[in-house]
Amino acid sequence: MPGNVDGDGRVKLDLSKSDGFFLTFAESEHEQRLGGEFFKDLFNQLPDEKRVYALGKIERGTNDLIRPQSFELRTQANGMAARDPHSAEYGDGAVLAFIRMEKRLGGDFPGEGYRYLIPDDQGKDYSATVLFDRSRVATGVMLDAVDEMLANMGDVKFEFNASGELEKAIVSSGELVFPEQNAAHPLMLPDGIVFVNMNIEELVFAASDDTPFVVDFFDGKARINWNPETVANITFTTEGQEPGVFKGRFGIEVVAEYAVEDSEDGLVLVRTQYAYTPKFEFIDLEDLSNVDAPPLYWFLIAMSFLLPLVVNVVYYLGLIVTIKDHFSEAFQTRTRLSKTVQDIIKLNFGQAIQGDEVYAPHDIGFFGRINPAQTSFVINPMQPLMKQGGSQQFATVPVVAGVQWKVENLVDGPGSPGTISASGLYQAPPASAIKGRFTRVRVTATAPGSGYHSSALVTVLLNELSVNPLIQICDVGTTAEFAAGSLGGDRLQWSIKNPVPGESGEIRPSVKPGGDHTYHHGPVNLNKTYLLDEIEVKNTRTNETRSVHVLALQKLPALTINIVSADIAQGKVQLEAILNGKTLGDAVWSLPQGGPGSISQTGLYQAPQTATERYVVIFALLDDVLYGKFEGHLILPLPLVEFPQVLGLPG
Repeated sequence: MPGNVDGDGRVKLDLSKSDGFFLTFAESEHEQRLGGEFFKDLFNQLPDEKRVYALGKIERGTNDLIRPQSFELRTQANGMAARDPHSAEYGDGAVLAFIRMEKRLGGDFPGEGYRYLIPDDQGKDYSATVLFDRSRVATGVMLDAVDEMLANMGDVKFEFNASGELEKAIVSSGELVFPEQNAAHPLMLPDGIVFVNMNIEELVFAASDDTPFVVDFFDGKARINWNPETVANITFTTEGQEPGVFKGRFGIEVVAEYAVEDSEDGLVLVRTQYAYTPKFEFIDLEDLSNVDAPPLYWFLIAMSFLLPLVVNVVYYLGLIVTIKDHFSEAFQTRTRLSKTVQDIIKLNFGQAIQGDEVYAPHDIGFFGRINPAQTSFVINPMQPLMKQGGSQQFATVPVVAGVQWKVENLVDGPGSPGTISASGLYQAPPASAIKGRFTRVRVTATAPGSGYHSSALVTVLLNELSVNPLIQICDVGTTAEFAAGSLGGDRLQWSIKNPVPGESGEIRPSVKPGGDHTYHHGPVNLNKTYLLDEIEVKNTRTNETRSVHVLALQKLPALTINIVSADIAQGKVQLEAILNGKTLGDAVWSLPQGGPGSISQTGLYQAPQTATERYVVIFALLDDVLYGKFEGHLILPLPLVEFPQVLGLPG
């Protein structure tokens, strides 16, 4: 089962492409399937944001390499005994959640023989394990250090090999800035001592496409390499002389290598290699027009005093030492990771995993327990089916004191969802508040303090007796399946209402597995295209009746009916009849059931504003003197506002 992690950390299942809907509370498999298809159609009419189910929440953190993007769920049995129906351990197992991080290619699922990873140490009561690739955690820690060092660090580009393994992280923006430096240095000349004051302007070492900050990953290790350069003005002043301004090129090269180790101090990131090399050179000295310096400084350069002066002063100023210390501190020799790993393991579905044991012989393992405060109760009953105006008492299992109860419509829209008391007594809405044949509401109980909640799905029926589907098309020589049910499980009587002698079909008990009743096509009348049979189902205890219809084809329809335009707000649909690809202007339009609504002889259907029917059958007829009768049909679902896609309108 695949799912995604949203931008705010919600772990969600995108059900927009879901299939296999079943009405679990139905009595037969056939009814479950038919009901499932009905609710699937309703579900598919919802906007995308309404077809997403949030499982929980993950703390995403700030590290680019450890931000979850998507997940896959699998189940795993705890050994052979868990697969044996005769064993006391039958059904014992775990849910495996494989989480894919952002900027990372997805890997493969474990194959046969994948070990059960929740320990069974006596007295520990483990119920959850989280595993991380050790190099991934180390990489995240190193990139955090880079982020701190390069205060304006830009996006990190990740490169992967053909197997989806991370090979390289590249930072091509951001900068490291060292402030302006000043110093005075005595210089011995033939005619005495000259004090030279030197100023080095602010140094800006930038990560760029030409000098990127690169982290390479190999053999479970990581190597950092950066070789930036910058140009800065160096100004010399001496008493009685004009300032001399020169340009210098400053460069640094840093190489550091790291590995993750499991030590007596816990999990540590160890620096196994470190090299720092400073670089400096004057530029533009060959072209005197680019250098603004009085004769004294040219004399000093000619005497080769200035270059060692600059190099020595730069060192003595502490600039090079400062830069070196900055890198050495940023890339420490030994960093404990246990606290970092525990912070990362906040991929815990709303603090649902507790624990503090971290090990890393190979992958990094975090072993803990499911937090009972976050998974402490469910609502009972979970999926009640009830009649309008009825009541249902809800409770939590186990009992939790002080839970707050709430009821809301499952789908946004008009109509009251009913009410629920502080003790969990739900009162269903009356018939006048239900639009259609039923409504579905969500009852939620929320625990005080923890905020943990559980919900129940309630189906409130307008009538105790229901029959599905409402209409079926039955071709010559075929059958159509129907199913009915009542809340009380009463005996139901099936019949064809007002049958047409010698033409109507028959309704019989179904012989299919899980079937209820089957309509069998009657004798064929080739002078007709259609026969509309009405099937009536009666509750023998209450005498309540419900009807559904079968459009029994006598031959293939010759006309096609198309929707030309629709105005949902006015309840109008303009239709056209097509014969052999040509639009007919003289078709005769009719409603074989007498409604609901009306249709003009120009093909304009007008739906009633207060109709309770869920569909309308529309016929078109062309009676040609030479060629005979040509007929076609269209079944429109009602109310129109609930089915914009059928009308070719955006949902």
